[in-house]
Amino acid sequence: MNTYNSQKRWYKDPLNKKISGVCSGLARRLDLPVWVTRLVTILMLIQFPLVIGAGYLIAHCCLESKVY
Repeated sequence: MNTYNSQKRWYKDPLNKKISGVCSGLARRLDLPVWVTRLVTILMLIQFPLVIGAGYLIAHCCLESKVY
């Protein structure tokens, strides 16, 4: 039986953070540049402020910080 877990986890990235590290952690998980995830988050925040704001706040409170 293979016990190798190839699933990546989503953490807050404290080294590359601007506010709390949620976008930089998501960028690391999705293998995207950090600026892309921040730009998409800002554009979505303009279109859907309550949903994205609440989701960001929940992610900020619930995600663990990555330990290097």
